[in-house]
Amino acid sequence: MADPFVPPVAPINAPPPGVPACPKCGNAASTKVGFNWWGGAVGPRLFHVVRCDSCRTQFNGKTGGSLTTTIIVYQVIVFAFLGAALYLGWNNTLRPLLFPR
Repeated sequence: MADPFVPPVAPINAPPPGVPACPKCGNAASTKVGFNWWGGAVGPRLFHVVRCDSCRTQFNGKTGGSLTTTIIVYQVIVFAFLGAALYLGWNNTLRPLLFPR
């Protein structure tokens, strides 16, 4: 019988609940990603990015799927937003200052 005065031992590197196994190696242990090159600090939180502890592969922690399509769509949206912001900024503020009529 277990000693009732000893607290239960939890695994130190337990995967978050509901995280699927790694699609590359099948390992169940993974950690959340806080920052990466394509999404900064916001992208990993938006798309539930986790990293496998054994093979270091990053994948979607909700679906277990690849991040390739997610990265492409995210980058297209970010560049379109920045392009629109620069275009509007050029037409409304910078152009009249640099080239007055």
